[in-house]
Order: sequence, then C-alpha cells, then structure tokens
Amino acid sequence: MELDKLKKWMDAAQQFQSEAFWNTIFDSPQKNSSKHVNPFKAADFFPKCDLFESGNELIAEIELPGVTRENLNLSIQEQMLTITGEFKSFKQQRTYFLKERASRSFKKEITLPYPIIINKVKSEINNGILSILMPINREEMETIPINFNQFNTE
Repeated sequence: MELDKLKKWMDAAQQFQSEAFWNTIFDSPQKNSSKHVNPFKAADFFPKCDLFESGNELIAEIELPGVTRENLNLSIQEQMLTITGEFKSFKQQRTYFLKERASRSFKKEITLPYPIIINKVKSEINNGILSILMPINREEMETIPINFNQFNTE
C-alpha cells in the first residue's frame, strides 16, 4: 500500500520538473480568470537587469549566463533599449538525468530615462553579465520653460 502512495507522489513530483508544466503556469492565461489574462509572467522578470547612471553614462547590466554572441541582439530606438536572444541549453547528443535549465527565447525592453549618443554605445559580456555603456546626450535634453502669469482675480 505504501508503495502505491510513493509511486503517486513520484508521478506528481515529476510533473513539476517538466518545462511544459512551468510554461503553462507562467505563460498561459489562468483558467479561472474571466479576463484570461495572466498578470504574472516569468518573461517580465527575465533576464534580470540593472540600469543606473554613472558620471555622464547610463549603464545597463543584464544577467545572461550561457548566451553566445550569435544568439544575442541589441538595439536602441527612441530611448528604448531592446535586448533579444536565445538560451540554448538542450544538446541532442546528451542523456539527461536532470534538466532544469530551459532553452528559451527572450526579449527585454528597457525605457531609457535620457537620450543617448547611439554611435558611442559600447557593450561587453564578462562572467555572464552583459554590460552596456551608453553616453548620455545632454544636448538633446530639452528644458521646458515655465511661465508664471499672475492674474488679478478682483
């Protein structure tokens, strides 16, 4: 009797290890939702990024362990930094006993707070961290004057 319970437990636990199961949890609409919209998607948090200002540059640091240059694209258009690529972790010639790292495509869009000088942007990957250095274009930043008119309300 105890072996039957153990087998049921193992079958249930194995379901949670499959990529298909987790894709349905994070990427498909919730079944009980009347709007069929999933407010939480794993893609919204993947890959993890930091964006900060240092001196006269914006710096983006993105976690991309295992991504090759051939599987990575960067673009900047109208103060939107777009990072697209693909993790390829599955190898056909291997016999897997545990497979937790999923092969997946990704797209991350980051709105930049300032205009940048696109032709001076530099990027590099070091230890799985993509660093993008973007010089801020202070000349394209516009200051909007505010006029204070005092009206006599009498």
